[in-house]
Amino acid sequence: MTDGDWDELSTPALMRSARGAYAQSIRSQLHAAGITDLPRNGAFILAGIDASGGPRQDLPSELGVTKQAVSQVIDLLVNRGYLERDPDPDDRRRVRLSLTERGEDVVAAVLRGVEAVDRQLEAAVSPEQVEALRSALSALAGIKQAGIATGAGRARPAGQLRRFYPIFPVSDLRAALAHYGTLGFKTFAYEEGAGYGFANRDSAGLHLEVHAGHTRHWPASAYLTVRDAAALSEEWSRPGIAGHTHPAEPTPWGMLEGSHTDPDGNVIRFGCPIRELASGCHRRAGQDRPHLGRAGGLPGDRHRQPALADHGPWRLHGRLAAGVRGRAGRRA
Repeated sequence: MTDGDWDELSTPALMRSARGAYAQSIRSQLHAAGITDLPRNGAFILAGIDASGGPRQDLPSELGVTKQAVSQVIDLLVNRGYLERDPDPDDRRRVRLSLTERGEDVVAAVLRGVEAVDRQLEAAVSPEQVEALRSALSALAGIKQAGIATGAGRARPAGQLRRFYPIFPVSDLRAALAHYGTLGFKTFAYEEGAGYGFANRDSAGLHLEVHAGHTRHWPASAYLTVRDAAALSEEWSRPGIAGHTHPAEPTPWGMLEGSHTDPDGNVIRFGCPIRELASGCHRRAGQDRPHLGRAGGLPGDRHRQPALADHGPWRLHGRLAAGVRGRAGRRA
């Protein structure tokens, strides 16, 4: 668009077009730093803790979420190694949050992303225009907060569901964490309690819990929507990877699907729409078909799991996965 075209847009339309400039730059810097499992609003919260020594009291209203939602993000940041949470020596009823080395890497990436856009903005307009922009945005922020305070502009209620993590029963936590490490997951044990761990890769995650007397006769399972099922099948079939990976095959409902059974008998079925193979199996929400009503495994799979593995509480239906991935993509 030309300068004249931009001038004809209303202020809300201009803000909508420009609002992703900083986020896009920050995401680029985070990706370059190898940071791929940061929860939504995680970078904003880490930057605030770095600046003030703790989460700001105005964070919930500024982010348009509840205090409970901010607490949930902080829990994720602790579990994923971005924050440390210790008792406050001056007040045992409170906890003190501090950034780990990973958390400091996030803040550094955020600053690089912001500075990159600032430089481009300063090259395009005068310092006076930049200052006028900041003043106008501050005034708009004040109008928004005043509307919320009077009830004239109520914030949209935050969604109830955030993420869905299957819990896989395992017999040996250390061995299970090592196994999922070979599948490309970042794994770590829960420090405050024995027998519980986490495995995260991209936007997907698993919880691993030691069950006394666990046997392979009662496994859990989950469905994972992926970019390229054939490529993941090849990756998880490399020499040295334990368990069993069934090759990805086409299904009557238009999906290319494979499965991986870990050493404890837990099953991850994965797939992508066949119609999107030409573009690398990019997800489009709602285009897959239901996966229920079919016993574990794939057609012809001799390593079929009991029906409980498909219909138990850890079963993640394809449509639910599509919805989560679709919303995550819009929020990123």
